[in-house]
Amino acid sequence: MGEQTQRFQRRTVLVKRRLQLKYAAIVFAAVAVAAVIVGGDIAYTMIKFISRENPDLMPHAIDIMKLDALKLLLFMGIMFVVSLFVSHRFAGPIFRFERSAQALSSGDLTHRVSLRTGDDLMELQNQFNAMASSLQRLVQRDRASAETLALRLEAAMRRLPDDPGGRALREELASIQGELRALTRGFTV
Repeated sequence: MGEQTQRFQRRTVLVKRRLQLKYAAIVFAAVAVAAVIVGGDIAYTMIKFISRENPDLMPHAIDIMKLDALKLLLFMGIMFVVSLFVSHRFAGPIFRFERSAQALSSGDLTHRVSLRTGDDLMELQNQFNAMASSLQRLVQRDRASAETLALRLEAAMRRLPDDPGGRALREELASIQGELRALTRGFTV
C-alpha cells in the first residue's frame, strides 16, 4: 500500500529501450519523408525558376541548398532526441504497469500502480488499481469464508466419537481443514 503514495523521478530516458527506439524511428522516418518531399519540391522549384530567370545565381542557390541540407540533418537529429523524450512519457508508465502486473501475478494484491503526476495513462492506472482492489476484496472474502468453514469443521471434529472410525474421519476432516486454510495463503491481502 505504501507504494501507492510514493512519487519518484525517472533518471533514465530509455526505460523501455526497444519500444522507445521503435517509436523514435517511426517519428524520425515520418519527419524525414515529409522533409524530403517538401524540401525536394522547394529545391526543384527553386532550381527550375533560377535556371530560367537568372542562371548566374545557380552557384548561390546550390550553396543555399547545401546549407539547407545541413540544417535538415540537424533538425532530424533534434527530432530524434525529442521523440525519445516524448516516448518516455508513455514508456515509463508502461514499464510501471509491467512491474505492477508482475507483483499482482506473484500474489501481492496490496500492490498498486503509482505513476508520476502528469504521466500519460492515468486513467489506466485508476482502472488497474480498481481491479487490484476488487481482486483483493474477493480474496479477502474467500479467505474469511475458508476460515469460517475451517472453524466449522473443527467444531464438527470435536463431536466425532473417539473410536477408530471417528479418528479416521477426524483425520480426513483435519486434512480438508488444512486445505481450506491454504486456499488463499499464496496471496498478500
